[in-house]
Amino acid sequence: MKMISTAADTKDISVTIYNCGFGVVKETRDVNLSGVETELIFADVAQQIEVDSLLVEGLNVLEFNYDYDLVSKEKLLKKYIDKEVYLKDRETGEKKNCRLLSVEGPGRCVLEDNATKEIYIETQEELILPSLPSGLIVKPALVWKIAPAITDKVKVSYLSQGLSWCVNYVIELLERTLNITGWAEIDNQCGTTFENAKVKLIAGDINRIQDGDGFEVEDRMYVSEPAAAPQAEEKSFFDYHMYTLKNRTTLKNNQTKQINILNSLNIPYKKYYKLNTYDKKVNIIIEFANKKESGLGIAMPKGKVKLYKADTSDNSLEFIGEDAIEHIPKDEDIKLTVGNAFDITFTFEEIHRKRINGFDFYKYECIIKNHKEEPAEVHFEYHVWGVWEMVSSTHDYNKKTSRMIEFIVNVPADSETKVEFEYKIDRRTEIFVKR
Repeated sequence: MKMISTAADTKDISVTIYNCGFGVVKETRDVNLSGVETELIFADVAQQIEVDSLLVEGLNVLEFNYDYDLVSKEKLLKKYIDKEVYLKDRETGEKKNCRLLSVEGPGRCVLEDNATKEIYIETQEELILPSLPSGLIVKPALVWKIAPAITDKVKVSYLSQGLSWCVNYVIELLERTLNITGWAEIDNQCGTTFENAKVKLIAGDINRIQDGDGFEVEDRMYVSEPAAAPQAEEKSFFDYHMYTLKNRTTLKNNQTKQINILNSLNIPYKKYYKLNTYDKKVNIIIEFANKKESGLGIAMPKGKVKLYKADTSDNSLEFIGEDAIEHIPKDEDIKLTVGNAFDITFTFEEIHRKRINGFDFYKYECIIKNHKEEPAEVHFEYHVWGVWEMVSSTHDYNKKTSRMIEFIVNVPADSETKVEFEYKIDRRTEIFVKR
């Protein structure tokens, strides 16, 4: 006995998507097994299914295949070589019984007239095939050989590549606070559509064994689902974080959908500048705390952050930069590099170096110029190597690690500030002789 199960038989479906580029599909379908051995064609599955992940509840599957030998013109013609086909005259509609002898490329077939034995080459008449050959299907399908059973439902779950998600954050900078919105971007490239599905999103780095180069990204359409309030509930799950969408949704194939999962207003932030001595740039930094008392205090999955600020002349929001964050748990600080400052410059020079009694002395000078009409807080980090000790410094500094110090300098508006410091490195070598 042979049966076909399609998406029309689906009674419940859920999709859990991981931001590592795969997902878990769980589906319940109606079936009508009457107690005889059956070949069940389970169609409308993801084309990028991982067949070794398949779990089936409610059936005793003796063997199964994943058939993806889909219908195409070339495959159809090759299946009918040395078999009967029909040539139909496009004007009169008259049909001729023929035998297909060979297929030599698109539109180039050689046929033999069964009645006259004439050979037709590159005919302009319409070629008609009697039926769909066995072994070809129109959609990828799981084909199961099932032991005799009586049941009306089957539950199936499997992993599939081609499903992924990330978060896109949008920040509006106000004078002293910021507003942040988070959009979960769900990308379905797995080869099938999931209608009215319950969707969960897992944030975290899941360990997977990689077997190849991944999947190709094809053309897709984008759908945004705006909302006044976040449309997902977040909770801890194992050592990851899970976001469950409040409403069911349809994930169409080749579609990217964006759903609101975060809205937080009036979050305090600070702005400062960071000297980058390697490329001579001054980075603009926006920093805020991911804490409940600040208006956040939630797990923030990795993603891109775009920042905007209003032009006071016409109150229009203008794009000012973007950065990316990794997974950030609650109670951690978030630091975003927005861009490079136009009106803050610096020079950094070595003033001298010398060796005295086994110590190397190094003296440096950093001149920071602020051309803005407001004061600027500037952070200057410097890496020190070896066993060192500060000799003198014009400014206080923080010892962030054993090899890094940081100066925090407040430079007045339209002025410059010089930072000088000298340290020594112990180059002495002690030799102990065992007696």
